[in-house]
Amino acid sequence: MRKLRVGIEGGAGFAGGELIRILLGHPKVEIVSATSSTFPGQPVFMAHPNLRGRTALKFSLKLDYERLDALFMAGGHGDAMGEVPAIIHQSAKKLRIIDLSGDFRLKDPELYPLWYGRKHHSPALLKSFSYGLTELNRPSIAKSRWIANPGCFATAAAIALGPLARGGASGTVAVTAVTGSSGSGASPSLITHHPTRHANMKAYKPFRHQHVPEVEMILEQLAGRKALKLSLVPVSGPFARGIYAVCQAELPKGWTLETVKGHYQDMYGGSAFVRLVDEPPTLSAVNGSNHCDVFVTVQDGRIGVIAAIDNLIKGASGQAVQNLNVMMGWDEKLGLDFAGHYP
Repeated sequence: MRKLRVGIEGGAGFAGGELIRILLGHPKVEIVSATSSTFPGQPVFMAHPNLRGRTALKFSLKLDYERLDALFMAGGHGDAMGEVPAIIHQSAKKLRIIDLSGDFRLKDPELYPLWYGRKHHSPALLKSFSYGLTELNRPSIAKSRWIANPGCFATAAAIALGPLARGGASGTVAVTAVTGSSGSGASPSLITHHPTRHANMKAYKPFRHQHVPEVEMILEQLAGRKALKLSLVPVSGPFARGIYAVCQAELPKGWTLETVKGHYQDMYGGSAFVRLVDEPPTLSAVNGSNHCDVFVTVQDGRIGVIAAIDNLIKGASGQAVQNLNVMMGWDEKLGLDFAGHYP
C-alpha cells in the first residue's frame, strides 16, 4: 500500500527536527517535504546534525499541499491561524492538519487576546479543531481531520489531573512545573542562553502562562462541568529537555489513597504511553520517549501528583504523531514504541 504523504511546516526547529526523526522510522509514512526559511535547499542535517546519513531530504521554502495527505505545522504562535484557511481551501478540505502551535487549542476566540496577546484571525475554525491530548480526547481525535496539538506544560498537567477531574474533584490545584530550555525554541534568548541558564532557575509567567486555559478546558470536558482551576508557576530549569510537574490538590471528602489510585488505574491502566509509577518519577526515565510517568500520593488531606515528560516528544512531536495514528485508525504506538535514553 502507498505510504501516507506528509509535509512539515517549520522543519528546522527543535519540534520539527523531532518530527522528522520520528517519521523517518514510521512504517506507514513518507516525508515528502519540510520547510525552512533559514536553510532552503540545504540538507536537513544542517539544522539537525543527528540526522546526517539518515535521509537525503532537503529543506524547501514552500509545500505543495495538493501532493500531501497530512500536514504538521511546527511554526510559531500566530502563523497557523493566518495560513490554515488558504491551506484548507487549496486542498479542498481533504488535507489532515496537526498544528503544534497554540493557534487552535482554545474554543473561545475571546481568550486569545487575554492569553496570547493577539486577536484570532480565523475564529470560525476554532471549533473544527479537536484538542489533541490523545489520552484524554481520543474519540474526538479519531473522528477529526484537524488537530490542535497541546502545549508541553498542558500535556504534563492535564495528564496528571485528568483522572481527578473525571472523578469529580474540584477546587484549585497548585502546579509547579520545571522545563528544559528546548521548550523556548531553537533561537537563543536571554532565558535560554546557556551562560544564564546553567546552574540557575527562574520562574516566569506565574499564574499567567498561556497553557492554563487549555488545561482547564479539557478538565472541564472530562468532568462535564466546571472542574479544577489551575494555579501554574512555570520554572526555567538548567537542562535542555523535559518537564517535571508537581501538582497539589485537596483530597475530596470520603476519598482515600485507594480511591485516588483507582481513578488513575481506570483512566491509564491500558495506556500505551502513560506509566503509573510507585515512586516520584525522573526525567531521565522519560526523556527521548513518548512516555509520561505519573506518581500519585495522599497525605494529610492532600493529593500529590507528579508527572514527567520529554517536552519535545510527548509534549510536542511524539504526541503529534500519536494523534496522526489515531486519526488514521492505526496502532497508536506506530513509530513511537521506543524507550528513551538512560541515564
